[in-house]
Amino acid sequence: MLYVFYGPDRFRAREALQELRAQLDRDGNLAANTVRLEGRGLTPADLRAACHAASFFAESRLVIVEGLQARFSGARRRDRGSRRAGSEAATLFDQFLDVVLTLPPTTEVVLLDESASSAFLEAVQGSATVRQFGVLKGVEGRVWAAERARARGADFSGAALDRLVNLIDGNHLGELAQEIDKLATYADGRRVEPEDVDAMVSAAVEHQTWDLTDAVIAGRGDRALAVFQAMDARHFAPQVLIFMLTRQVRLLLLAQALAQEGARSDEVGARLGLSGFPLRKVVEQAGRFPAANVETAYRRLLATDVAVKTGVLDVTLALEMLIVELAELARPSRRTVRPSP
Repeated sequence: MLYVFYGPDRFRAREALQELRAQLDRDGNLAANTVRLEGRGLTPADLRAACHAASFFAESRLVIVEGLQARFSGARRRDRGSRRAGSEAATLFDQFLDVVLTLPPTTEVVLLDESASSAFLEAVQGSATVRQFGVLKGVEGRVWAAERARARGADFSGAALDRLVNLIDGNHLGELAQEIDKLATYADGRRVEPEDVDAMVSAAVEHQTWDLTDAVIAGRGDRALAVFQAMDARHFAPQVLIFMLTRQVRLLLLAQALAQEGARSDEVGARLGLSGFPLRKVVEQAGRFPAANVETAYRRLLATDVAVKTGVLDVTLALEMLIVELAELARPSRRTVRPSP
């Protein structure tokens, strides 16, 4: 039997493979009769030999091939009645097809690929079990997470589940599955609530860090202090937050300088090593942060870092003062402050 599992969601594809292995392992000897092959460089003869080898004290033999279909790009199955010699790719295509379509009854073959050849899928139609694993988006991701939680015997409130899938999307289902398992263990039978997600999920830590820095850069000192107090209650390291604020303000300073030189957005990204959303956010923040105050903010950050490291200021108190001062400097309506010498 031939199975074709393909798509960008490798996590669900591998879980499907594990389920198949469990179904085939009726006598407990499948592990000794499982062969994994790399599709790149594999020859039809090698695949045929692996598929036709006798099972060792087992009912089934499992052959797993990863990345084979990438070699079939542009290939087409030749007409059996045609006598014209095809290209090398087409010849290999036909040879591989012949192997997977003439499998012994005791051999199961699974092809794992990130993408599939339409010509190959057409050729094996009706002779293979084909499953596509696309990235789950929006409601699909939430439904999957809810089903995963129920399968683990966990009770998530709707708000907790929403919070979790907003932090970890369908591009990272492996991480999402691990966090569901971790939260189920942490809750120990009680309902999982949003505060549990914020306390335990690593992505929530990163999210709150950026929530704090974004609030400061936007001039929202009250919001930034509220986020910090919630984070500090769970023993966050203020030194790390000072570092993150310093990095962000430094990026704003550089972005503003490059913009004054007439650099385009892509040129700014190349100089700062940023692209996509992080670049768009820095460019947008640099446009809003008063240019006359950004250097003052950067100097204030450096001075605070020195004061903390030399023991002049308590780190928690220093960070609270810093958040207020930076937020004041970020407000567009604030009176321009000249950098101290």
